Amino acid sequence: MLIATLSECRVRPGLLREWRLDESPFHEAARAAGEAVPASYNQEWHLKSVSKLTERGLGVPPWIGFGFELPGPLDAEAFRETLRAWVVRHDTLRSAFRMAVTGVERFSIPPATVSVRDTVVGKLSDGDDIPGRLQVRIDAAVGAFRRPSHVVETVERDDSTTVFVAMDHAHADGYSVMTAVAEWQHLYGAALAGGRPTALPPAGSYVDFGLDERAAARRIGAGHPAVGHWSRFLEGGGDRLFRFPLDLGVADGELLTHAKLDVRLLDAAEADAVEEVCHLAHGGFLAGLFAGLAAVSYDITGEPVYRTVMPVHTRSRPELLHSMGWYVGLAPVEISLGTAGSFRELVPGAHHSLGTALRSGRVPIVRIAEILGISEELERRMPEVFPFVSFIDTRVIPGVRQWPEWNARTVVRMRTRGSKVNIWVHRTHDGLWLTARYPGTESAETGIADFFDRLRGVLHCVAKTGDHTFDRSPRTMGGTP
Repeated sequence: MLIATLSECRVRPGLLREWRLDESPFHEAARAAGEAVPASYNQEWHLKSVSKLTERGLGVPPWIGFGFELPGPLDAEAFRETLRAWVVRHDTLRSAFRMAVTGVERFSIPPATVSVRDTVVGKLSDGDDIPGRLQVRIDAAVGAFRRPSHVVETVERDDSTTVFVAMDHAHADGYSVMTAVAEWQHLYGAALAGGRPTALPPAGSYVDFGLDERAAARRIGAGHPAVGHWSRFLEGGGDRLFRFPLDLGVADGELLTHAKLDVRLLDAAEADAVEEVCHLAHGGFLAGLFAGLAAVSYDITGEPVYRTVMPVHTRSRPELLHSMGWYVGLAPVEISLGTAGSFRELVPGAHHSLGTALRSGRVPIVRIAEILGISEELERRMPEVFPFVSFIDTRVIPGVRQWPEWNARTVVRMRTRGSKVNIWVHRTHDGLWLTARYPGTESAETGIADFFDRLRGVLHCVAKTGDHTFDRSPRTMGGTP
């Protein structure tokens, strides 16, 4: 299961139709200044970043979404009800933002005011650049400060309909868009049957979560363990934290158009074999993945401590597992090779380090930065502060085994700009997949491909032999200066 761009999606010709919420309730809510509340930490950071890029003339809509197929001709009224019910279910989708003196404010519309409008755009034929047409429409409709900042596009045929749902990143994370696929299938099925949807678990409020998160963060002081962890992490890593362990051919502060690489690291049997080795070494699969990354980084740079940042979910209550929102913290991962000379020897330390990192990741990085006095430095490095490695075990996503039947996929606006390497790793029922986004230079393309070839080699060796050894003899450090 790879992260797809629209250009990678095959869409058959058909009737293009666009679906949006009626904007008038949002305008009315915007005029009711007393109803505004602060955005979540992630939303505020994101909106500041978007504003800075727009000021520099580099604005590209950072939307994410998902696509799938519905069988047969589209029932327009059932589809309208599906979108309405979905927005009513998730309060962040009824929210919009504005800049205020005190920061970013959020305002929301009541569920009863949600109304869906559709516009028939026209027929798409075989000769059309259908993904390109879809991207132009989504880019125009979705933006951080649009009201609303999400849109749905359908390409309708007699035998099936292709659906793309896109929203500004402020309203969703990767887990959200994955869980939404089955939710849409369920809601549309219920609407077709003319009844109320049943069996959908409760969806928590992301608006309330953002307020609770801010209240909890205000109680955190300099003595909190997460603050100390981040302080040591930043001091130990220095400027190397802001770079990938390879020369990417990017000047400091330069923002280049991103390129993308998809790699299958392991098949299902190999992933199971690696997991078994990790368990025998008193760790988990995630520890094994990061042990592999640490080993490859050491092989390239000679640096005995591997440091990176890992996005971690902050869905602390069961109902939040089914809620749309940006429930992500940043965890500072620091894995020391110590005396380890093999994968199995490195796994226990990686497992322990990840446990510490996950606990620190529950505290918003914005609050950490405030306490450490580095807010301006991090904002200066927007839109991307740290390279990161994200991991999701998609086997737990509701309905994921039906994704091939639904032709479902997550979709992102990948051709944004930046200077960092961002890595998403997905474990699926078919194996282990990796998607990397990186600055589109020749150096980066060559280096990134080599790095992940090495990682695949390490994991294959573990799957086949039960271990992988690496050379720990003294040598001069290489890699990124």
